[in-house]
Amino acid sequence: MSSWTIIGGGIQAVTIAIKLRSLGLDASKLTIIDPHSHLCEQFDHYTKRINMPYLRSPCVHHVHPNPFHLKQYGKKMHYTHDSYGPYKRPNRDIFMEHTHDLIHRYNLNNCHIRGTVSQIKHDQSQWHILCHNQWLSSTHVVIAFGCNHDPYIPELCQNQPDVSHIFQDNPQFNHNASHVIGSGISAAHLTLKLLKANSAKHIHLWMKKDISIHDFDADPGWLGPKNMKHFSQLTSSTARYNLIKAERHKGSMPKELELRLKKYIAQGRLTIHKNEVTNITKHYIHTEQYCMYYDHILLATGFKESIMQQPLIKQLVNDYQAPIAHCGLPSITPNLEWLPNLYVSGGLADLELGPFARNIMGGREAALRISEVYENIIQHKATS
Repeated sequence: MSSWTIIGGGIQAVTIAIKLRSLGLDASKLTIIDPHSHLCEQFDHYTKRINMPYLRSPCVHHVHPNPFHLKQYGKKMHYTHDSYGPYKRPNRDIFMEHTHDLIHRYNLNNCHIRGTVSQIKHDQSQWHILCHNQWLSSTHVVIAFGCNHDPYIPELCQNQPDVSHIFQDNPQFNHNASHVIGSGISAAHLTLKLLKANSAKHIHLWMKKDISIHDFDADPGWLGPKNMKHFSQLTSSTARYNLIKAERHKGSMPKELELRLKKYIAQGRLTIHKNEVTNITKHYIHTEQYCMYYDHILLATGFKESIMQQPLIKQLVNDYQAPIAHCGLPSITPNLEWLPNLYVSGGLADLELGPFARNIMGGREAALRISEVYENIIQHKATS
């Protein structure tokens, strides 16, 4: 039996696990359930697949509780090109090496059970978790999986030949593809990857809006009390939800990516089409003026908003009446508790953590709040 079980094995789950381990939780009392062969595997594969050289977040956002730990790690390992730009965005490879080093140091691989949770029950102050026909018991549970369950495939692109989403589980990644559909940072990185892969090829980037320039997923003011104080004072979940939607820079990219794309436009190797696609049929992209043959289309169109439709979440709502706010998201406490001794992070914690809930900083804030619960339990045991 575990004291703590984390469902999910991505960046946020590992951040929470390391925080608990750093505070004294024994590895034998921690379980991490994730279907991938290695922790943080999906994040590693996704960022590698689009050839992202540097992360979008600053170097103080990573999986270790000490915000300067990644910078110290880079210095210790004598890395060059360890960060980029005024916000010191970390090199992707160094970020992953740092993450894997900490996974090893905190013995998290031995905590990892490879599998998917199919059912969860609560009985006598314990949570019982079914994973591959085996029941596991845990006093505390953290649901820390991401919002990337279902790649979003636009209706025009469905059931068309040689059209694939870059984040499908088994992508038909065609390095010779000439067409990308998407408006954000993933589409930009993917386009640049294709341009580099074949110096003689002309690439077409199809967007549904003008390029939106933002350094981060949201204004940096949301990383601290400047904006979050006002957010926490909002009593309406709908007001919080609407504020989050308005403040998140969905489908945006940093300025340097736009400049790199413009360089290829000037060279005559890239064409950006805005709001032009009217239909896609049988290897042709249709616009109001013309039809263009495509060899292969790679979609970088993000993910569906389907986290509340995941079977585990639906079961908690149906069987245990896990509270749902008017906006449709979990109604949780400030320490991210949804049901007794069951906590959430990421998109499930939007209404408490705000616009940055889903990224690396959201994981750090979730780890901080959940670790306060752990520390209170330890303090209570020590004084009782």
